[in-house]
Amino acid sequence: MRFLNPYTSPITAIRNGEAVAIKIVAVAGQANDWAAYYGPTDWSDERIADVGDKMMATHAKPIFPHMHMSGRLYRR
Repeated sequence: MRFLNPYTSPITAIRNGEAVAIKIVAVAGQANDWAAYYGPTDWSDERIADVGDKMMATHAKPIFPHMHMSGRLYRR
């Protein structure tokens, strides 16, 4: 199976049997909050946390139920 980088591969390049992968990290903030960020799989977790794209809360909460149920608010 071939994995494509969604940041550099055009949508028209996806063929049958190929896949697209991203890495997602959740970060607990200093103000009793949290947020989830995503980026390419070849980036380190730290890089994604620092400069990755922030996920919408409605998408992040089901993926990270421990963070969501911790009582922390999702960072705006």
